[in-house]
Amino acid sequence: MEYRSLPRGGGKISTIGIGAGSLKEATSQEIKDIISCGMEQDINLIDTVMSDTSAAESIAQALKGQRDEMIMQMHLGAVYPKETYSRTRVLSKLQRGFDQELKKYGTDYADIGIIHCVDEVRDFEKIMSDGIFDYVRKLKQEGTIRYLGFSSHSADICRLFIETGEIDIFMFSLNAAYDFEPSRGKLALSHERMNLYRECEKRGIGITVMKPYGGGQLLNAKTSPFRRNMTIPQCIQYALDRPAVLSCLPGVRSRADLEDVLKYYSASGEERDYSFIGSLPQRDIQGTCIYCNHCQPCPSGIDIGSVNKYLDLAKAGDELAKDHYMKLSKNAKDCIECGVCEENCPFHVDIRGRMLESKNYFDKLR
Repeated sequence: MEYRSLPRGGGKISTIGIGAGSLKEATSQEIKDIISCGMEQDINLIDTVMSDTSAAESIAQALKGQRDEMIMQMHLGAVYPKETYSRTRVLSKLQRGFDQELKKYGTDYADIGIIHCVDEVRDFEKIMSDGIFDYVRKLKQEGTIRYLGFSSHSADICRLFIETGEIDIFMFSLNAAYDFEPSRGKLALSHERMNLYRECEKRGIGITVMKPYGGGQLLNAKTSPFRRNMTIPQCIQYALDRPAVLSCLPGVRSRADLEDVLKYYSASGEERDYSFIGSLPQRDIQGTCIYCNHCQPCPSGIDIGSVNKYLDLAKAGDELAKDHYMKLSKNAKDCIECGVCEENCPFHVDIRGRMLESKNYFDKLR
């Protein structure tokens, strides 16, 4: 196992953790085996956000007597009415939900307290003005959470949080598909995102990584925006090579999934190498959205990259993507089909067609 240092001398964190979002596909005994296997291999990080609570009791049982050996990343604002995931910004519901999370896992503290899924400026401002940030800060002062953080898919939102001077760690959707953008006919690392990572490194803020496989899309040539697959070791290596990254948290459904992830540590440098991406001509991914938002600005105010990302994640089986999409202030239903985005898109994506597909897809899920 490889470890990296938590902020401010807080000990070590394993460079691979367990994302619990897919554990509901396993039986209770399998979940216990997955957690036990991970801890035997010296994994010491788990993120607990899930689409429902079906795996929670088994996770709690697996951690019984070993709670202090596992860094638990728990989300404030992810709540489970009727045992099913939802997101709230009502302070009283958020407080009650977090108390329930602590009780659910038989603990009185979260190592990392994450303000859950903040992707829009309006949402950030609500968190700051409605007492949520003050509440989470108080939890840290009391020791109920050890590190204060948030989760987001937006580099702009990350910067707003960072400027508060209060952030220790945050969870960010990070992989090669999200980080690359068109430049001089090829693909190059986004200056915006790389500058964010470097700023975090400079300030001593850590990043834990969600979506290291892009919801599984990067592992399949048919779904990858690069039109060729990446391997698990390549995806993990890519994320761990970004400045400030502490750990990757891929979702696991089975012990076999976990063992596949752990093969990263025995993979050769050649097996981890992902340098082919930088040599891909831009034309090779024509018609494919890589969420770069070069299509902006949208006259209707739609975050086109996020709409496309949530559509792809939902189609790949990410059960939280629907809720994230529904909570956007503007989404595909607000598209006026003006076509301005398509004129700006460097990959000639049929954006209007994608907006219609998104609208129809998510309407069916309501």
